[in-house]
Order: sequence, then structure tokens, then C-alpha cells
Amino acid sequence: KNMRLTNAGEIMRELFTTLNADCKKIDRRIKKLNEEPKSLTMGATSSIGEYVMPSVLKRYLELNPQAKISMDVENTANLFEKLKTGKVDFLILEGKFDKNAYWHRLFSIEKFVCLCPPAYMPAEEEMDIENLFKNRLFLRESGSGTREIFESSLKEMGYSKKSFKAITEVGSLNAIKTLVAEGCGISFMFEAAAEEELKSGKLKKINVKGFNTDHEFNFVCLKNTMFLDEFEMFFDFAVKNK
Repeated sequence: KNMRLTNAGEIMRELFTTLNADCKKIDRRIKKLNEEPKSLTMGATSSIGEYVMPSVLKRYLELNPQAKISMDVENTANLFEKLKTGKVDFLILEGKFDKNAYWHRLFSIEKFVCLCPPAYMPAEEEMDIENLFKNRLFLRESGSGTREIFESSLKEMGYSKKSFKAITEVGSLNAIKTLVAEGCGISFMFEAAAEEELKSGKLKKINVKGFNTDHEFNFVCLKNTMFLDEFEMFFDFAVKNK
């Protein structure tokens, strides 16, 4: 009653997805034939695109002032759709993904932390997760890598976001940081995204007992792309200059 692809069909689908994306990149190259050097179009999740990649791109453009680079900053779900349809060449992700389905390379290991206003800081060095449930929780929208990581970590501890007193979804990391700093609640995000506020004392971080804080940032592109060597040249640079 149901139809599904054979194993050979799955392989063909994967290959044609990559071929379609590569063809779109070739088309962009032909249209910009007189432009040197070659262009790169990347996608990045919010924590990386807004707080990690600017310094990398600054250094890259200093060394390559004629470089043609564009970066889309969106949530993980939208970025994968752009990758599969050839709208971006590769991704730099903070969230989880099917590593069997894509070529990938580790960019860095980053801390995922609980943020609170300075006045909220507890006396103890570590806090049980249950003691945080009385607070309003600020979350990114569905489809974001930050939210997926938080919900997965919470599930590993035997809880869900419904354990919190109240939940407010906000699509901007900057807006979330402002709301937390003003004492409206707490949130979880990568430490790199709140580095400036933590240094200035506008925000503090809470050490939560049993909460998984180490998570990967990854470069991701389609398998079998003919442009992998070119992408890896940029990946090498980014790793050395992050």
C-alpha cells in the first residue's frame, strides 16, 4: 500500500541533491566570470553568525580584500533547506543534525550555559535544575539550534520546557539577553553569544548540576560536492582564526 525508495534510490536522491546544488554554484560562477577571486556563500546559525564569524570574516577580508563572501544568518531548519536547494554553499551550525547524511567537520567545542541577571546569583556554586523552574524561561523559536540543544539537554535530565513557570519565545538573541539582564527571567545559550555581557557584569551564568555544557560547532556541506577542496580552504582559515 505504500511506496518507498530502494537503497539505490536513496543513493540517487543524495547524489542528485548534491548535483543540483553544484549546478547552481556553477551557474553563479559563470554569471560572475569576470569577478575574482571566486565567491563563497555560507549559512550560519545565530550564535555563530552574529558572535563568532564576524571576527573570522574581518581577518579573512583583511587578507583577501577582493573576496566575494555572503553569509545568511537563520535558524537551523531554514539553513538546511537552503543548502539542499543550492542557495548556500555550506553551513556553520550550532545545532544537532544527521551526520550520516552530510559531510561535516568540527569547528569548535563551545560552552552552553544558563544566564541570569546579576541580582539573581545564588550563594551556592552549583544549582539543581529544579530550583530554576520557578522562573520565566526565554527560548528561541522552533527550528533554532539553540532551542534544540536546550530541549535535548533538558530531556537527558528527565525534564521538559513545560517544567518552567512560564515560557516566552523570542527570535532574537540580543532581545533575550536584554530581557534577562532586566530581570524578566532566565535563558540558555552559548557562552560565546553573551561574552560581552558576561565580561561587563550585565549578565551572570549559573552552573547547573548535571547539565551538559559542551557542544559542537560544525562546518556542514553536501556529500560528494565537487567544490569541497575550495570550501576546506576557508574552513582551515576559520579554525585557525576563530
